[in-house]
Amino acid sequence: MDIPLLVQHFLIHLHETGKKHSTVSMYKHDLMAFFKWLNQHSPDITPGILPEEKSCYEEYLTYLKEKNLSEANLRRVASHLNRLLEYHNLTDQFGALKATTKKQRDLVDSDFITEKDTFSLLNSVVSKKNLTETQLQIHKYIAPRNYSILILMLHYGLTLNEVVSLNINDINFSQNELTIITNKGKRVLELSKDDKKIIYNYFSDIPSLFKPKDYTDDPLFLSFHPQKKVYWYDYNLNKPKRISLIGVKRMIEKEVERSGIQAKVRSTQFRNSCILNKISEGYSNESLIYYFGLSSRHALYRYKRYLETQ
Repeated sequence: MDIPLLVQHFLIHLHETGKKHSTVSMYKHDLMAFFKWLNQHSPDITPGILPEEKSCYEEYLTYLKEKNLSEANLRRVASHLNRLLEYHNLTDQFGALKATTKKQRDLVDSDFITEKDTFSLLNSVVSKKNLTETQLQIHKYIAPRNYSILILMLHYGLTLNEVVSLNINDINFSQNELTIITNKGKRVLELSKDDKKIIYNYFSDIPSLFKPKDYTDDPLFLSFHPQKKVYWYDYNLNKPKRISLIGVKRMIEKEVERSGIQAKVRSTQFRNSCILNKISEGYSNESLIYYFGLSSRHALYRYKRYLETQ
């Protein structure tokens, strides 16, 4: 392929600043390899134009990691890309690229929750087994909330942060839609009617004094005061208090223990299993990236490698 004009200008700049011919040749080699990869993997980007999304460059570095490029070579490529971006005044836009050859380990069976354990956990959450008298008194308040949270994590692969960050205006009960907003963008997921009903029942049973107001940024999942047996209310913000990240983690730990599941279960296993199921169902890479809010299709490679071993 022809050398992009923006690369030509940069290489001339390197010559003019006294770089050795061998150094400039290495820059040319690395930058041309990047643009060749970009043309093949991102045909929607105009040839010869520098992408303005940091994820494009990070995806390329991930691609090189998967090819087992040495640490020294990976650092060199990242450095050369950074110099090109700096020359074209793009580093202020998303910062410098960082190279690392730390490779994610392959997934194993214990990285997923089985269908049997999923069934046991969801059944246990709404049951009253193994509860003390005190726990029974608050169970009717928190069980619908906990069940709704677990449904979203197990059936839709939401992360802890995504669940905690949900507001009441992110769910459209009439359209069965849930909107997830993160720093990576916005995505809209379709809820099944059964799952929508579960969440709606939780919402409907919240006492009016603490109920999140429709069409606002009031939190969807609320923090509960076990001693007072009421939902917390943040009078400074004049809205119900959002359940915390630690609160969800502890809830999961307690519910897993109560369910009697023998395996050590963590929230990441919920998402892993959901991603694996969607891949098995034949969803395209593009659909999966959107559905789970992934940065690139390279995030899917570990799951596909795992499936190949089954």
